[in-house]
Amino acid sequence: MSRDQIVRVLLCALVSGGLVAASGAPYWQSHPVRGVVAGLACAGFAAAGALLATGGPRRVFTGRLLLAAGFCWPFAWLVSWDRGPGPAVSYLCQGSFWVLAGAAILSYPTGVLVANRYRAFVAGAAVVMVGGGVVLLLVSQPQWLGLPATVSWPGVVADRSVFDAWIRVLAAAQVVLAAWFTALLWVRARWLSSLDRRIAVPVLVAAAALVLFSSVKAAVVTSAWTTRSELQAFYFNQGVVALVVSTALVSGALRDRWWELSAPHRVVRITSSGTSVATVRVALAEALRDRSLRLYFWAPAENGWVDVRGLPAVPESSSDDRRWRIAVDGHQHPLAVVEVDAALRDRPLLVDAVLRAGSPALLTAQLQAAASANLAQVLAAQERLAERELAERQRLEQELVEGAQHRLGLLARQLHGLTDHTSDPAVRHFAGECRREVLATVGELEALARGLLPAALAERGLGPALQTVVARLGLTAAVEVVPGRLPPAVEATLYFALCEGLTNVAKYAGGAAVTVRVAVSDGWASGFVVDDGPGGADATAGGGLAGIVDRARVLSGWAAIDSSSTGTQVSVHLPLDVPLVA
Repeated sequence: MSRDQIVRVLLCALVSGGLVAASGAPYWQSHPVRGVVAGLACAGFAAAGALLATGGPRRVFTGRLLLAAGFCWPFAWLVSWDRGPGPAVSYLCQGSFWVLAGAAILSYPTGVLVANRYRAFVAGAAVVMVGGGVVLLLVSQPQWLGLPATVSWPGVVADRSVFDAWIRVLAAAQVVLAAWFTALLWVRARWLSSLDRRIAVPVLVAAAALVLFSSVKAAVVTSAWTTRSELQAFYFNQGVVALVVSTALVSGALRDRWWELSAPHRVVRITSSGTSVATVRVALAEALRDRSLRLYFWAPAENGWVDVRGLPAVPESSSDDRRWRIAVDGHQHPLAVVEVDAALRDRPLLVDAVLRAGSPALLTAQLQAAASANLAQVLAAQERLAERELAERQRLEQELVEGAQHRLGLLARQLHGLTDHTSDPAVRHFAGECRREVLATVGELEALARGLLPAALAERGLGPALQTVVARLGLTAAVEVVPGRLPPAVEATLYFALCEGLTNVAKYAGGAAVTVRVAVSDGWASGFVVDDGPGGADATAGGGLAGIVDRARVLSGWAAIDSSSTGTQVSVHLPLDVPLVA
């Protein structure tokens, strides 16, 4: 707040408090404490009004209403005078205060009466509180209200029976207005955005308590209508409750202003300790008090938008009018889109200041999001490559089985028939040699096909395939494999990686006890080959164990070889993108 604003707020508070002191001077002489409390209550309304009226366009309307209420309410204490028109004016000022204060509270904190139901209440309150007060003055005499006959009074159609009936009507109407007002406050609190609810709810609750207290007491304590001392005590009790309302108004206005002034600095403070996509989002969400805030970044390499995880996203696709999307431009291309609660449209200066303060951090976050998008594309390409390699292995295996192996098998049978039907020893010997060569070639092709994708793995799964490998290598091993089938690419990668580990055991620790285990946990498949051999294994570049690490990286996984004098553990960990297949 500027010095001029502070001076204006203090001046309005002092003027309102001074009016209270002057209006109720005869009463304050014997009740000074009550005078102080009443002065503080009225000054609080005036101060809150001045504070809001200078706080931006969205607060001007509410501020002016509160200022009017803060300057109108002191004149209700003119009822303390024994002569002149003051007591008659006090009834009209008291009613006007309720209308002005009610309209201000219903427009708080957005600065507008947003629905017809609120306007209807204000009109009804004006009819009952002001119009009803005028009728009361016309049908009464001052003595009936506990006032001396020396005051000026416009009782042109005074009638005691009408007066008594009208008091009952006014008391009932005020109870109805109080219930109506409380219901409107409940609806308003529910429809307020999370941005405004924090500062508005204390005010709404205090206002509801003030209205309910005043209306119920006016209906129950009927002597407040006909005895001046009771009326003055009633006004004082109202002031005590109203002091809570004015305090909540001033506190809310100050907290709102402080938040707006400190929000840009809060963004800088949070992002200065470390800039990441998550940190930038938290900083902006905290500064704007919008936990639903979303960020979208422009990824030049993809020529499109991505979210905070680097995944493709289209912020323009949503038609939700409860959201506000703000484009932040860079030097050569779009930088980001910040999506916030539409209630922030009422605070454009705040949003602009926060985004300006966060623009350097947004630039860094945009680079990180674009890098994440690039990495995601690379990993997706690697995964597709691995899947294509697996499909190619399966196709080649099928071609070997159905093509070359089948034809060579026919040739071997023909050569066998030739040895049975020829009598020439040289031909028979030559045909037998050719048959043996053909059968050896068939065996090599079968071995090659098994290396591409073993039949046991394709048909029965990872467990039986590993048990076959253990038996072929002559190892003593316990095989523990999670039941069910894994995704084909994961299953094949685990198989070949664990085969490398078992082959390493067979070469360098043939007599060791071996455990082979495959488990699934938290979306990851993990395979282990553990032996109690002499150790010494390492992932030498170009070696079989180094191939385990490379295979794991293709599927965005990782592998490790831990070897010591007490044994070796080869482990490989791969992410699961799909659930297990039963």
